[in-house]
Amino acid sequence: MALWDRFARIAFERGALLGLVVLMVYLWLAPAHIVAGDNAEFSTLGALGGRAHPSGYPLYVLFLRAMSWLPLDSAAHRASVATALLAAIHVVVLHAACRAWGARAAAAAFTAAIFAGAPIVLRVHTEADVFALNSLVASAILLVAAPEGPLRGTRRAALLGLIGGLGLANNLTAGLLAPIGIWGVVRGAREASSWVAPLALALVAFVAGLLPYAYLFVAPDAASWGPVDSFSDLADMFLRKDYGYTSHLPGGTTIPVTTSLGAHAMLIGRTWLWVPLLVGLGALGLRCVRGVDRSAWWMLAASWVVCGPVFASMLHVETHGVGGYIGARMQILSAVVLAIPIAAGFEEMAERSTRVLSVRSAAIAAIAMFAALVAVALPRLARVHGRAVEAGVSNMLVAMPPSSIALVTSEDLCFGARYLQLARGVRPDVTVVCWAIATRDWYRERIAADGVPLTATSGGPASIAQAAALLATGRPLLVEAVAQEPIVKKLPNYPVGVLRRVLPVGTPLPPLGWIVDRQRALFEVFDLDHPRPSVDDDFAAVAHKRYAASWRDLSRALAAAGDREGAAAAFDVGRQLMPD
Repeated sequence: MALWDRFARIAFERGALLGLVVLMVYLWLAPAHIVAGDNAEFSTLGALGGRAHPSGYPLYVLFLRAMSWLPLDSAAHRASVATALLAAIHVVVLHAACRAWGARAAAAAFTAAIFAGAPIVLRVHTEADVFALNSLVASAILLVAAPEGPLRGTRRAALLGLIGGLGLANNLTAGLLAPIGIWGVVRGAREASSWVAPLALALVAFVAGLLPYAYLFVAPDAASWGPVDSFSDLADMFLRKDYGYTSHLPGGTTIPVTTSLGAHAMLIGRTWLWVPLLVGLGALGLRCVRGVDRSAWWMLAASWVVCGPVFASMLHVETHGVGGYIGARMQILSAVVLAIPIAAGFEEMAERSTRVLSVRSAAIAAIAMFAALVAVALPRLARVHGRAVEAGVSNMLVAMPPSSIALVTSEDLCFGARYLQLARGVRPDVTVVCWAIATRDWYRERIAADGVPLTATSGGPASIAQAAALLATGRPLLVEAVAQEPIVKKLPNYPVGVLRRVLPVGTPLPPLGWIVDRQRALFEVFDLDHPRPSVDDDFAAVAHKRYAASWRDLSRALAAAGDREGAAAAFDVGRQLMPD
């Protein structure tokens, strides 16, 4: 009986049963193929090791390397399953953090279940990316820093220092929780007999947490973003020099603050189902002005303001399409912090209710709520986690003539091609140039080793002279049309798959009928056996827009040549390939 009581306490009161259910669902949802740009990069690094794009994300890469033994068919599947494991652990830690801030098991269970079933969480926490580990770090900080956290004194301060260092070794946005993290360290110092030892150990532990960055010195170069041969290189990687130090993304645009804040509000509202969000914000305000540990709640509120509205206003990422997905991933941290006041709000409501659920009933109800949220999110999740992105990159490679050179800019094509070539051995004979990073000396040197001459550039499309230099190698040249508009306008070219093959000046184009027949033959062997994405399915939608664009261009060419029937047929093929 005592054993059963202990099991029940762990399963229901500590959130283990919810965590187990979440793990099974997340493992089921984890995609077996690449689904986005960064996802493709991390899948490659999980298989081969290396340095990710700035800031390097060494802790997550090392974790993926440690999990590369998983007996699964693809590197992408291994990486996503490893990430799903982190995400399920996070749900249990989040449950414990809610309890450490004063919520009972029922309130913590409902809070953790809502978060785990949120659409953005279901998606991002089940695919290979740094944000599941980032959420786990955030919840660990909230747990250890809580007034009723599991540790006191020197141990509290030292563990917070270690978690903070590890957090920065994973994702720099963990630093946005500095207000509550530093408050926890100070509280630990005050709980000890002397301030000196706790603060000193916290600093030592913080530095120890940063040690994963040492991996960047020894990481293999094949799949890496740039060299790290000196402490100056390491500082540039950590500070994101390639992105301009203060920019979150290369080539970012300026987005009105009101637009960014509105998108952030919509993301947080949808994540927390709006009503619990309002309850949580109300509870946060009340805890800041009355009750015990008001200073802790003030620091929690400050952390949310910094990682929520302030960070969102500085992000400058498009709020729809691919940009919307990229920005939403970065703002999950705000939703994690809000879990604490939301659980407190649920607790306030429970104390005023005449009907109280048992711990066991509450846990089962929370699991049922999680299942319902998954069912609602599943149709879109099946599309964005489908084969569309990987198939799009694979089809691009399949269509390229032998020993081709391709200039591409889109991150799914850049990182996706690296994944398929390096981790899966697809089309090693072709060279895919990620033109967006051709401004970096190290990248041009790496590509030159493949016999591809790239001249220094300050950004923007490739010049006609650059295209001529590539054509002079005698290798077929293909370009992504949208990003290389000057080349497409000035040099003869025609569609090959989703790219345009570029010919030297004065070279006649093949007959239009031959071009159309070749495209039909290519699309007959293309991998298109996946659900057609919707127009708002970001990377998956972009993959299908590329297919449709190639047929749209052919339809225009046929119409200009007077072949109205052929133009209508090409237009119809493009219409069938467009996202819904």
